[in-house]
Amino acid sequence: MTKRILAVTATVVASLAVARLVDAVGKRALMGVARELDEQLAAVGSEHQQLVGQRDQLELDQALLGHRIAAMSKREHHLVILRGRRRLQLALGDKVMLEIGYQLRGPLEDVESFLDMPRSTLEVLGKRTSTYWYRPDWLYRLEGLEPPADSAVRFVRDAFGPGEIFLGAGISIHGARHVEVPAEAVDHIYLEVDDQSLKAVVDAVGQGALVFIQ
Repeated sequence: MTKRILAVTATVVASLAVARLVDAVGKRALMGVARELDEQLAAVGSEHQQLVGQRDQLELDQALLGHRIAAMSKREHHLVILRGRRRLQLALGDKVMLEIGYQLRGPLEDVESFLDMPRSTLEVLGKRTSTYWYRPDWLYRLEGLEPPADSAVRFVRDAFGPGEIFLGAGISIHGARHVEVPAEAVDHIYLEVDDQSLKAVVDAVGQGALVFIQ
């Protein structure tokens, strides 16, 4: 009788051990399947985001193309900024009238943002045919001087060359800054071009002219 009980007990223990083993193997298998599904889901999600990005870029390209075609159909000057080549084009219709190089200047973070921004279209918001600047109080104090009360003493003529074009988004086109204008005082990014080319561009474009950033 005792032997039978022991045999039955051994059988039950063995069965439980096998069941636990099967259960453990099953859990590991299920966990493996779950991991595979998570990886596949992540891959699908990543692919979906890429497709969405490609779709958005195609829509943007289509809009830019429409603007470009509209600009080419008009007898008005427009600008094209080729960031990769650091070139600025003045175009009339489908013809490039002038192409010049430029230096990108301004606060580092703003310069990086300009380089990273997607292709887009801006407009000329305004322009001026002369530039000037007034030395601020902090600059005098930095030099250990008392700021003058007379604004004429602070005045710097041709501070940014013989003209300036405002594109919005904190972006301008103008000449090199005057030696009296420290880099720390410039709070915008700008395309620096030579004075002769700057005059030609300022004379050619008017308010509302399209600017294509490529």
